[in-house]
Amino acid sequence: MLRFINVRELHTQTPKAMLMVERGEKLIVTKWGKPKAILLPLNEEEIEDLVLSSRPFRKGIRAVEKEAGRKGWRSLRDVRKELGLDA
Repeated sequence: MLRFINVRELHTQTPKAMLMVERGEKLIVTKWGKPKAILLPLNEEEIEDLVLSSRPFRKGIRAVEKEAGRKGWRSLRDVRKELGLDA
């Protein structure tokens, strides 16, 4: 179920909001009537997928890879191949 909660309510009722999320509800956090964030149920297995799929993370990885290429560094993938760790 999707519910809306304003910032003030979230501040004063955080434990209640967390219980709702733990039960599977999704909360849209609003400020002055405008949506600002969403609280979703999340388990440990989903954290890695969420982080890896985020645009800022991917952008950061591309920047690091580009810088590493400029400095002549080898990729982790290449090193793992050389060591026989990847099939």
